Amino acid sequence: MKKLMLFLVAIMIMTALIIPTSIAYAAEYSGWYEISEALLDGDGAEFIVDDSYPVFPGSTEFEKVIAAANWVAFHMGYENDPYPPGDVWTSSDQLCQEITPYVENSTYGDCEDFSIMLCALMRYSIGVPANRVWVQAGIVAVPMQSEKPPLVGHAYVVYKAERGGIFYIEPQFGGFPYRGAYPSLLHWYFKRPPQSGESATLRFNDEWVKGGGFYLAGLR
Repeated sequence: MKKLMLFLVAIMIMTALIIPTSIAYAAEYSGWYEISEALLDGDGAEFIVDDSYPVFPGSTEFEKVIAAANWVAFHMGYENDPYPPGDVWTSSDQLCQEITPYVENSTYGDCEDFSIMLCALMRYSIGVPANRVWVQAGIVAVPMQSEKPPLVGHAYVVYKAERGGIFYIEPQFGGFPYRGAYPSLLHWYFKRPPQSGESATLRFNDEWVKGGGFYLAGLR
């Protein structure tokens, strides 16, 4: 009996050392090496994560998407990634944990963090299928920028509505889906659009990754 008890205690100690009491997943990916390695497996599930998200009001899917975009714009403030390391992508479940309900700007991120958060809400709270919503990243021109060439990376959400075709959503601005090039939204705020054009170098959601370009140096 004594040997049996010692054996059981040893097993319990080994189990405690090997199996964590709670499984923790990396919530932030810093620098393009970590980001690209996470995407090269063929999906963006490391970023767009299933979790207990808020339920949004609306009688149609489109109305719920608008409510979700407004929720993201209210609760998140825009902040550039630190340099170094440069780009830092935060998973949607981590972002949601950092948000305090009904508190404006209770967490911060930049364009891809906003887009990851909204895409996750649309996938897992609203139930938009993976073939109708994704994060899209590419290059936009910034005519007013002094650096040459005047180009910057940018990310936003693409939403193929049940009716009405494809819309683009800039989550940091809230529920203003638009069509066409980027200035079709920003000309509301500036006399001369500070950014123009868009590209679809990289597209991803929790189920798939398409493209890649310089972001992934080509999918393997």
